[in-house]
Amino acid sequence: MKVALIRNFDECLNSRQVKFMQRRAGVLPHLGLCYIEAALERAGHECTTVDAQAEGLTSEELHARLSHLNPALVGITTTTPGVPGAIEAAKIAKSIGAKVILGGPHTEVFAAENLWHDCIDYVGVGEGVSIMTELADALEADEPIDQIRGLVGRGFSNMAAPMLNLEAMGWPSRKSTDLRLFHSIMAKSPFATMISSRGCPFQCSFCFKQAVDKKSMYRSAEDVVGEMTKLVQDHGVREIMFYDDVFTMKKKRVYEICDLIRKTGLKVRWEAPTRVDLVDPKMLEAMASAGCIRLRFGVESGDEDILRRMRKRADLDEIRDAIVATKAAGIQTFAYFIVGWLGESEEQYLKTLDMACSLPIDYASFYTATPLPGTQLHREAVEEGKIDGEYWQRYIRGEPVDRIDPLVAGAEARSQLAYKKFYLRMRKTPLLMRHLVNPKTFRSVASGLAILLKANSNFVRDI
Repeated sequence: MKVALIRNFDECLNSRQVKFMQRRAGVLPHLGLCYIEAALERAGHECTTVDAQAEGLTSEELHARLSHLNPALVGITTTTPGVPGAIEAAKIAKSIGAKVILGGPHTEVFAAENLWHDCIDYVGVGEGVSIMTELADALEADEPIDQIRGLVGRGFSNMAAPMLNLEAMGWPSRKSTDLRLFHSIMAKSPFATMISSRGCPFQCSFCFKQAVDKKSMYRSAEDVVGEMTKLVQDHGVREIMFYDDVFTMKKKRVYEICDLIRKTGLKVRWEAPTRVDLVDPKMLEAMASAGCIRLRFGVESGDEDILRRMRKRADLDEIRDAIVATKAAGIQTFAYFIVGWLGESEEQYLKTLDMACSLPIDYASFYTATPLPGTQLHREAVEEGKIDGEYWQRYIRGEPVDRIDPLVAGAEARSQLAYKKFYLRMRKTPLLMRHLVNPKTFRSVASGLAILLKANSNFVRDI
């Protein structure tokens, strides 16, 4: 069976990233689709991934591409804020006569609600790899589909498909992935993304976990380094970005990966996400010696009370110690912050800004607190009357809705000012110049700087 997988371009109405940064931060390969493509090919299906976001396809161009491919089944991935773009892609797929299934993190919160749209035949909940292969097999053989685990359709609904063993799934296919299409404001091109583990035991109140995220699973060092080696040898990759939930959850495994990288003589830069309470100087030194050039930390706030309400299970001392130790090991630091938290005061915001600017952080992102469905933050925002309890359902159905109001007045301006204060300091000048002389990042950085220079530094006094 011919299958097409789509990531459609969407300008999210309710993204946590402030508007001026949405397109400038970069576009990364979609690993989920790469894994599904590999599984479909192993099952004997002909599969092509169309990354409309990376290619910048218009609706007309996406229609032309799908018409040429002529797939019988089209799978579309989406987040909840990105639903409008996914629906647009579904209509295009339906217009060429394909069966359409919607998947991604969005569908576990709202499964049946998506079937309000006639252009969507099925919704996948849980492990997309097994759902897509079983659905393609059944449709091709003209067999019943209403018992497929994780599949929801009109008149039937099944439990979420369970997580599959990462190593048993094999490596993701990159047949349809032209790495030249992707860019990041940080990574050297060509770069690739990988996961070495799945799952996170923590319960941060801004994060939604799918069923497949609730159990942790780890790949062996041999499997991880094997894929890294293939990316370097077959694709000329210069940098690898790990997108685990927490790369350093098992310290022994981190040491095994680093030791194997050194033993094999693999030369590649890599970065990974972690937590401030899951690193130590010895492990950081081992990672640096194995090519780790950057770690991403979810710092989130510089205020103890906000951290407690976020359920971060980290304190300010742990944050400072982790950042300082990482820099001492020669590894760059990237910190994520959330501003405009429910009830955040000006003083609490300024504490976050002060922490971001006082610590030796190389890169920072300042998101605005957004009550995404399925999160504790959403439940609290509904209870406090900050958001209509039916907002997301109406949004999914395509009813006219406005963007969710910030949980704190001026949150967007707070985020923009934080970017300005952080990046326009004298000590950041060398970093900005490196990106400005790079043709791949010049346009994004230059336009971002222009916006930051216009940001109102006095807005805090006006709140």
